[in-house]
Amino acid sequence: MKKLLIVTGPQGSGNHLFARLFSLHENVVGWESLHDKYWVPSDEEPFARFWVHPEEMKKETFADGDYFCANVSVPFFYNGVRQTPKVKEVAMRAFELGVMPIIAVIVRDRNINELQQVRVGGECTMDIALDYYKDMAVHFIDHEAFFLYREKYIEYLGRMLEFPV
Repeated sequence: MKKLLIVTGPQGSGNHLFARLFSLHENVVGWESLHDKYWVPSDEEPFARFWVHPEEMKKETFADGDYFCANVSVPFFYNGVRQTPKVKEVAMRAFELGVMPIIAVIVRDRNINELQQVRVGGECTMDIALDYYKDMAVHFIDHEAFFLYREKYIEYLGRMLEFPV
């Protein structure tokens, strides 16, 4: 069965970093422009429109491979408007299309995350994300563990998520 890894987290948690890491594997269809650029606006992410309109996702969306990586923060900006993505709905739609969704929420120190949110977005949105994920079946990706253990941690994530890294 094809798999869709949804890398998500509160704004400022590092979802761009992890989307880049998971998209580097040759068998993963992901956010290719992140391979060459440090940062790309969230509404240029290949799945961006689906976070707003999950019903537009079709079987053809998954025609180019067996493993897909999508990325979104909670909240995120789409066409200049801050909104809450429809992560649950995207996961359900993928499943309807025969693709196994895996939701992975990035965690990092709350104080660091909140400072990053205020620095970049001008306000703290942490509670929006914490409330949003509370009823979802998710895996957790630890930002700090990545910086401590590097390749070993990425290998661990690959085994835990059963996803190529």
